[in-house]
Amino acid sequence: MIKERTRLNLSRHIWIVPGIYSIGALLLASLVVWMDISHYTELKRWVPDRLLTSTSLSETILGSIAGSLLTMTSITFSTLMVVLTTYSGQFSPRILQNFIHDKVTLRVLGVFMGGFVYSMFSLLFIREVNADDPVISAAVGVCIALVCLGFFAHFLQHVADSIQVTKLIDRLADDAVETIEKVEAVGSRVDEHPPVPEGEPEMLISGKKGYIQLYEWEKLLETAKKHDCVIELLEPIGTFVTKKTPLVKMYRSRSFHRDVRDYVKVGEERTPVQDVEFAVQKLAEITLRALAPGANDPNTAIDGIRHIGMALDEASRLDGKYTVFEDRVIIPRRPFEKILYETFYEICYSGRDRVSVLLAVFDALDMISDNNTPAIQKKVRDFGSYVRAKVEEDILNEADRQNITERFKQL
Repeated sequence: MIKERTRLNLSRHIWIVPGIYSIGALLLASLVVWMDISHYTELKRWVPDRLLTSTSLSETILGSIAGSLLTMTSITFSTLMVVLTTYSGQFSPRILQNFIHDKVTLRVLGVFMGGFVYSMFSLLFIREVNADDPVISAAVGVCIALVCLGFFAHFLQHVADSIQVTKLIDRLADDAVETIEKVEAVGSRVDEHPPVPEGEPEMLISGKKGYIQLYEWEKLLETAKKHDCVIELLEPIGTFVTKKTPLVKMYRSRSFHRDVRDYVKVGEERTPVQDVEFAVQKLAEITLRALAPGANDPNTAIDGIRHIGMALDEASRLDGKYTVFEDRVIIPRRPFEKILYETFYEICYSGRDRVSVLLAVFDALDMISDNNTPAIQKKVRDFGSYVRAKVEEDILNEADRQNITERFKQL
């Protein structure tokens, strides 16, 4: 859990990966120039003569590479801005962080910045080399330039794939399933009625404003065992809290100085680290954009609904009102029927006059209900009644209504 908190903090800074690449390039430049200065004899013995250039030619080559890489970095940054504008305008502002923190994007920026740093520092250090001695700095710079060119082509292909809505929906669905599997693997139990400790609880307010991003349950459980107390969190992951919002109930027999609120991460935006509902919400927002009058893209909406059904089928295994860790730490969670409603109610309203969209919703509900527990099947059927009630009798004809009614009966 500490790893997740650290990763969450580091993910807010996109400069870290390019910075690491730049430091590596600086060390490489220092190593190559050191070899040119101190180990020229051994270098000439093992390196082919064609890879060794004069100092003046090396300066020309490295200067050209530095200028070219700076231009490629600017083009990459401009392309990044175009993609972010497309994501925000056509898909959802919540998806921006997916592309900004994408590994390919950060690596491409890192490689370009690293190549520029290598070229500049090689130019700075190469003046220490005897003008009559050939050097290998330019050959290494050319190899780096070729690597940068390959990364640039890979980045263009990655951008072309990223703005395809079908591939974006598929990636978001995989991310949602991954989040659900991580939450499921924590080794806790899901309960409808948590254990009620004896004694009068002590209430702790949030003291911060923002969204609850992370509960460090391992640290909370360790604290509860060490001090023989019960810690009950009052809000589920993803809830927006103010400084006065009650956050923790403490059932303890003796006081201790550790503030358990330090193990609750509150930030400016929701994150999918433990927030299953937020991971699914991204898919729902793309679906809603496709149903907007300006977009009018029902096929994309249907594809999004099918992937939502797949993700919610996985999330149904986490149904319950509380997550309990050894009867010591109690964390509330949103029950499945609430996630189901908050995911689909806007979609059902926007697509209430589209038969294809409503049928896709019933297909998703059938996907969730199939081979599931009786409790989940009942919740799905109850929500199916809600969806059926959304049908506008005055817009849909008798054949459409009959088709929807038959699909509802299959749940």
